[in-house]
Amino acid sequence: MDQRSGFFSALQQLRQLPLDVRTVTLGINISDCADRNFHKLCDGIYQRIVAKAGRMNAVCTEVASLMGVPVLQRRLCVTPIDRVAQGFQAPDFVNIAKTLDGAAANVHAERIGGYAADVQHGMTHSARQLIASLPEALSQTERLRAAVHVGSTENGVNMEAITLVAETLIKAADASSHRNGDAAAKLAVLANDSTGHPHLTGTCLGDGWGDLVVHVGVGAAAIIRHALEQRLLEHPNSRLDELASVIQTAVFQATRTAELVGREIAARLGADFGSIDVTLAPTHRPGDSVVDLLPLLGIERVGAPGTATALTMILSAMRAGSAFASCAAGAYSRIMLSVLEDESLAAATQSGTLTFDQLCLAANAGTNGLDLICLPGDTDLATLSAIISDQVSVAVLNRRPAAVRLILVPGKEAGDMVSYGGMKNSTVILPVRGSGLSSQFIQRGGRLPPTR
Repeated sequence: MDQRSGFFSALQQLRQLPLDVRTVTLGINISDCADRNFHKLCDGIYQRIVAKAGRMNAVCTEVASLMGVPVLQRRLCVTPIDRVAQGFQAPDFVNIAKTLDGAAANVHAERIGGYAADVQHGMTHSARQLIASLPEALSQTERLRAAVHVGSTENGVNMEAITLVAETLIKAADASSHRNGDAAAKLAVLANDSTGHPHLTGTCLGDGWGDLVVHVGVGAAAIIRHALEQRLLEHPNSRLDELASVIQTAVFQATRTAELVGREIAARLGADFGSIDVTLAPTHRPGDSVVDLLPLLGIERVGAPGTATALTMILSAMRAGSAFASCAAGAYSRIMLSVLEDESLAAATQSGTLTFDQLCLAANAGTNGLDLICLPGDTDLATLSAIISDQVSVAVLNRRPAAVRLILVPGKEAGDMVSYGGMKNSTVILPVRGSGLSSQFIQRGGRLPPTR
């Protein structure tokens, strides 16, 4: 039996389980599209994306049908735009954003990343102009996602960049106030993303990848829940280490499936196969949330004491299972507590059982940062900067990646309900304790030193 036949034989044993490929991300190198002529630059970027990704949607559909494993989202990412479009001004960057958005629409991709800047050391002219363009660019596009990398363990944290990005978030929310500030949800503030790993929200095709590369992300919540339920049905008094072993096995199966699907898609597109990301990010499938795993471990309600411990245990088991399953497993396997995308989390915030402070604690326990959380529209710049810097600095200290997506809802106060088109849930705007008490700290600016 050849390797390909062996893959399909293994797949037959797995396809009866509740598995899906959450994302297929096609990374496209557009470095050589750089041109001093603006129109040639935009045309080159558009044509490159359409040529390389034109078959992606059809190929994903074919492979999903062949293997019986759904592919939920098709995404694109490109070389960081602040490198490709050096020398241009903010209005030009807005038009580049629209070019990227139009190309993604042409090939039926749900999102496109790469509208990004790396400012952990300092800011180039192009990075400043890209950041200045963000409020207009994000409020006038649909599929575009942006990211700004502000710190890493090796290089420290650029506090002045964090303040600039926080100010940009406020402006983006104001520019889309008629849609409850939804443009702010499209901007991620990143830490420890030095390789431009595409599994972090809005990021780019980073250094070290080829011209065309396929990355896959697999949602593991459903298969973990299935495995835990089966174990507890037979052994209801299982110890935590035994349940961790069950999680590892389930993630192993999910990772192997994702690799089979990803390699087949890459082969058909003539691309390299990149990496596998195992995540507990929510999907639209009922019960497909990390919150639904907690009662199986003995935490009756998310936010109760022990929540951070349980999340840490799940994350550790996930990483062990994925690393054993494939050498292509990325180092970014994570838990995402995306309130707007997770029905169970949204319900917990509405009932008051899950607070902003508890979400911060969970983020510091190993989740992927604060994700899609709505804050009062009058949150001041210093407080917003301090919230972001808390998440970035803890991620830098713990040598892990993080992405922060916060939405300031114009005209809304803590306790108000808010809804967004395209999002699954309504959510409550969470109060932030200690607002206005960090101004002097943030005004000092400068850079936090690297972690030794």
